[in-house]
Amino acid sequence: MFGKIVISTIIIVILSSFVFIYQSIPDYQGEWSSQHIDNDVKIFRDQTFGIPHIHAKTLKEGYYGLGFVHAQDRLWQLHLRRMSSQGRLSEVFGYRQEVLNIDKYIRNLGYLESCKRIVEKLSDEARMHLQSYADGINDGVKSIQILPIEFKILRVQFQDWQIFDTVAFIKLMSLLNVNDMFHEFMRSKFDELYGREIANILGSVGPHNQFDSDVTEVQESEWIQFMQTNNVSYNQKFQQSFNHTNNSQNSKTSKYNLTDILQSIPEYYSNYIFPTLKASNAWVISGNHTKSGKPHLANDPHLDNNIPSQWYQAEIYYQMENQEDNFIIGGTLPGLPICMSGRSKYLGWGLTTLYSDGGDIYEEEIIIKDEDKLFYKFNNELIPCNKTVEIIKIKGQEDQSITIFHTHHGPIMQYYIENNKLRDHNGHFYSLQSIVHIDDYESFDGFIKFAQGKDLKQSMELLKHICYPNNGMVFISHDNHIGYLSTGRLVIKEGHPDENAYVKKNNKEWIRYVPYSEIPMIIDPEKGYIVVANNKFIPDNELSWNSQPTSRGRRINDVINEMINKGQKFSILDHVKLQSDNYDSYACSTKNELIQLLKKYDKKKELINEIVILENWTCKWDSYSSGALLYGVFEYFYSFKFHSQLDQAVIKQWNNFYIFDSFHFKNLIDMSKAQPNDQILNQPYCNGSAQDKCAQNLVDSLREAKQYIHEKFGNQTKYWKWESLHNQVFPHVFSNTPFAFIFERRIPYHSNRRSVAVSQYDLEGSFDGKTGSNYKQIISMDSEEPNYFVIDTGISGNPFSKLYTNQMDIWKQDKYVKMKFGNKTDYDLLYVIRPN
Repeated sequence: MFGKIVISTIIIVILSSFVFIYQSIPDYQGEWSSQHIDNDVKIFRDQTFGIPHIHAKTLKEGYYGLGFVHAQDRLWQLHLRRMSSQGRLSEVFGYRQEVLNIDKYIRNLGYLESCKRIVEKLSDEARMHLQSYADGINDGVKSIQILPIEFKILRVQFQDWQIFDTVAFIKLMSLLNVNDMFHEFMRSKFDELYGREIANILGSVGPHNQFDSDVTEVQESEWIQFMQTNNVSYNQKFQQSFNHTNNSQNSKTSKYNLTDILQSIPEYYSNYIFPTLKASNAWVISGNHTKSGKPHLANDPHLDNNIPSQWYQAEIYYQMENQEDNFIIGGTLPGLPICMSGRSKYLGWGLTTLYSDGGDIYEEEIIIKDEDKLFYKFNNELIPCNKTVEIIKIKGQEDQSITIFHTHHGPIMQYYIENNKLRDHNGHFYSLQSIVHIDDYESFDGFIKFAQGKDLKQSMELLKHICYPNNGMVFISHDNHIGYLSTGRLVIKEGHPDENAYVKKNNKEWIRYVPYSEIPMIIDPEKGYIVVANNKFIPDNELSWNSQPTSRGRRINDVINEMINKGQKFSILDHVKLQSDNYDSYACSTKNELIQLLKKYDKKKELINEIVILENWTCKWDSYSSGALLYGVFEYFYSFKFHSQLDQAVIKQWNNFYIFDSFHFKNLIDMSKAQPNDQILNQPYCNGSAQDKCAQNLVDSLREAKQYIHEKFGNQTKYWKWESLHNQVFPHVFSNTPFAFIFERRIPYHSNRRSVAVSQYDLEGSFDGKTGSNYKQIISMDSEEPNYFVIDTGISGNPFSKLYTNQMDIWKQDKYVKMKFGNKTDYDLLYVIRPN
């Protein structure tokens, strides 16, 4: 009897699971009615990839349709992005200290009040379109039979989406784009340990301390012409480093508990909730250099891997005010009614992170008179801090309140980490000034009007009003123009640019924002192409001084220049090839110097075979490359041969970014020119005590790499394959739970962080790729040429759907989905939403 009950229970559970799985997959064919639209909204999809094509009478109703499909496919992602951007994750996960810390950190940023003011003062047009998107999400939720499984596991409900949720999400996304502020503590710590001159070298401060800093998005001749045409008032070029002898912050007492600071945002947040904005590639080619005679655009933004993908492909087909048909197709981010990278009938656009410095950390001297009143010193005066109180709701527990204090710079970051560790022993706290704290009333109008434009220059002018995020954008047009624009507020600051790379004293202020007329914008440069790949966006001056060079920027420029110089014309397949390129230009340009140093300091001749492998390596990070495997493991061990005073968690923060690349490759060149006992070979930041320890560390690292690889793969080189060690990992919020097998995915992969086909892995020993080209597109303005796009996983966020990962294989193989756009109906599925 008992056995029959058990069997019956198992059968019921299995059948219930199948019913749940079936009902949890949204219907892509059917009808729905809504009071929020005046005309039918039709959503066409194909069976293979399920990419929605939304046909609407107006753009407003198109945004409604976009909200509807975002809810159908990415509801859990929408929910997490809302709750994380508002510091409300504890309402989802209950009491977990790491989650509570995230909520406190987000509330501490102090931008939610700004979001409220923005919502109140939006233009009628922006409000109408944002509300239509929100209505689409909320109706999409109602059309779903069962909420996604994540809601069931955590026993939470979806609350109606509001305009406020979209505004808060773009604030968070933009803040993660303002990233040099996170390096200011690190450079300040280096200053404390070694003095300002060495700190500048380690922190790549100033062009004289950077490797390959002459590759800029806007080139010298173009920049000179722009300055002359627009009477630019910020054009200082600083030829040498400022003398910081009297400003160095060396002291015996440590001010910066760097480990606590740099570990302040838990890995849980950056991996599973929303990505840090890493990088991207984009380039445009004039029709003068294409086979079709029409301009081309390629773009592949790089965010942290996630499943579902950070990106969502969609098309909106609609009628403009003059009744002319138009369309917008490309990559959207669920939570925003904007096509961030894509094309219309008349324009194509792509974006990358600009890496302008729109955020600063200030050291504030705080006087606490009692628990409720804080004062800070500014210009020898005591000024009271403003105070706000935030209530954090915790599922299943009592609410918690936190008090946030503000100086005129911005919020004091007492909850940047827990327990007020972000404080030295002399009453100093640290505040954050950021462009994200600006009340931005115009950005959404700019986006909405831009996508409907026909004239490239006029459309680009609209985007100058975008306050954030800071992006480098490229454009092409139907009438054969190409263009470049820096979006987001650019800041003019007091002092020499070298000083802006460090934690600021409170007497160094922001002076003003760059006026719209002076925002860098180039149309139809003489060279016939534009490349933006997170390299310096303009030649050396106060705005671009500490922007880092990138190997990707160098490689893309070199390939395009080579083709143009040979008189070759670009086809779409040329862009496919370049987007899949895994050549490491920085490693290759310094390989001879590295090998020279290894041969010189390998006194026991233990590494002859390994040196030969590196000599024969083509500098390509192919999946089956033994040279890539050896170089990757060597680089990992070498990256920890510095700063014995600091722990590995801190070193990881340094060597996982372009700052380390710039230092490392420049340092290789400098060391190769040195004589024994030269200072460059015996710097205090190199670990060890041997003579010429900095060069000796190269040999030690290769020896450790040899041992590691032999232990893992044996001593036969034919078994040494980069993909055996390196996987692209796509984490989910449940990755560290028993449910991980349902949600998370991983695939063997090629490339590294310096190749155009990016796969960035943290130097932590796992070699797992955590960042990639999550969305790729290739666009031609010729009506006969195909257009392509692809994402790294799939349209659906439902792990039981075939659309959950069905683009992953073609993405890995550097293949694409052909864009279908315009008034076409060759689709398999149709969902119609009719007005009530």
